[in-house]
Amino acid sequence: MADAEIKNVRKDREGDITDVGVRGSWEWPVPQVVASIEAGTNTFYVRLPQRADVYVSKTGTGQKFLKTTADTTTKNNLDSLPPL
Repeated sequence: MADAEIKNVRKDREGDITDVGVRGSWEWPVPQVVASIEAGTNTFYVRLPQRADVYVSKTGTGQKFLKTTADTTTKNNLDSLPPL
């Protein structure tokens, strides 16, 4: 299992994250990251300023998305990353 740092994100016109940039120049679509986390193949995290792990959450309609564990900021760590 790899432990990968997400460094940047790509968002659609509505501001939803569609892809993430992983350290090492990989670009992953969100559904691929979700599948990898759920399968236990990889773990992901962001560092803003300290480590916050990424996990899968669901909307009320069951749509899966990425979220980070609580840390020292109330900001959404993934939304705070620079664009791809």
